[in-house]
Amino acid sequence: MASAIALSACSSGANTPASGSSNNGTSGEQNSGGNESGSKVITVSVVTSNRFLELAKEKYEAANPGVKIELKQSYVPPQQEGTMTMYAFGYDPAAVEKHVATVNAELMNGNASDLIMVDTLAYAKYADKKLLANLQAYMNKEKGFNEEDYYMNIFDALKYKDGLYAIAPNVVTNQWFGNTDRIKDLKLDPNSWTWAQFSEKLGELAKQGGDPIVGYTPPEMLLGDRIGENLEQYINWDEKKAGFDSPEFIALLNEIKAYYDDKIIQEPEQNKSGVGRAIKMGESMKMKEAFINLKLQRFDSLNFGQMVFEKPELFAPPSEDGSKGGSFTAGMLLAMNEKSKNKDGAWDFLQFLLSEEMQTAPDLGGLPVNKKAAESQIDASTKAKENALTPELAEKAKGILSKLQRFGGIEPKINDIVREETALFFKGEKSAEEVAKSLQNKVTLYMEE
Repeated sequence: MASAIALSACSSGANTPASGSSNNGTSGEQNSGGNESGSKVITVSVVTSNRFLELAKEKYEAANPGVKIELKQSYVPPQQEGTMTMYAFGYDPAAVEKHVATVNAELMNGNASDLIMVDTLAYAKYADKKLLANLQAYMNKEKGFNEEDYYMNIFDALKYKDGLYAIAPNVVTNQWFGNTDRIKDLKLDPNSWTWAQFSEKLGELAKQGGDPIVGYTPPEMLLGDRIGENLEQYINWDEKKAGFDSPEFIALLNEIKAYYDDKIIQEPEQNKSGVGRAIKMGESMKMKEAFINLKLQRFDSLNFGQMVFEKPELFAPPSEDGSKGGSFTAGMLLAMNEKSKNKDGAWDFLQFLLSEEMQTAPDLGGLPVNKKAAESQIDASTKAKENALTPELAEKAKGILSKLQRFGGIEPKINDIVREETALFFKGEKSAEEVAKSLQNKVTLYMEE
């Protein structure tokens, strides 16, 4: 069973195609800000549309007669009638490639959308070329923005060269669940523990044999999370430098490989029938692992611990030194076209996506960045008829977003390079030093393009 579980993936809508949006079909109306009917048009370039944006479009247009929101899809995934291809925590690679090409061409030609989805782009490159607006200029009370309403630590973590060129309406962060029956003697602090403790303490458990220690995550995926936790150490867009040939990265590769060699993390054997048992809501899976990792997209998913362990305990993710704030990725990142002639309108719609009304939408696709929306979601989770959050879990939930200090989103192209190169190391086909050198060269070449 993979440890990177997201209970809300089926309902999040973060990367789910939706109806009612165009397929790269705007002819340039974004430059004039209007169309033949006289309506003001705000264009939004997206990889593929999703339910959250469709709902925002519907609500915003209803509240603002004479304004139209056009969601320009770069890619519509092929699908048979009644079916849809889903990609966990990401997009169809073909969609990413098409979106990058489309946005590149439109930005260079001066006819890009007012707002651009950039979570699949190396948007720092566009910021350096002054193609994206610095959104800090709009984040003031004169523009209707009140900093006290938001987790500004999240926006601060997204800054590049002291400017803010992309905003995340939603975020995803890792949380861990400990199996109290197995870890009670390890003396780990659930609020602050390190990867060194992870190796030492869980290595001791592994030597005892028996049940699995940590829910399975492929090594390439775990490496991606570890890189994201200290992204500035490996990716420096400001200086166009990578740090993959460093002794620290080589040590990280060997450290992660040791988790699998020492059986701290083991790939599970398929059950004989090949079919998993269905779990009813509220029923315990009675798993034997010491820890399970969860990619948290909704606060009510914190009751997942009750489903997997008899006596669960919520843990913050381990970190390098136990003191840094948590890291996060964005369910969606939106930037504003610096050359847009409709910046005020674009900002108004972007701010609507951050409003309590939209941040409480079930299809948000991640944790809200609006404080009142977060409080509302937690409160609703404590009052649920089934699997309500306990007061203790609700209290811990309230502190999760305020502790996020580091953006760990790896640009998809770099992530692909990392996975392809390091897979050779984890398979035993290349040494850590060889992989680090090759990775350094390829990532540096990409950053300098």
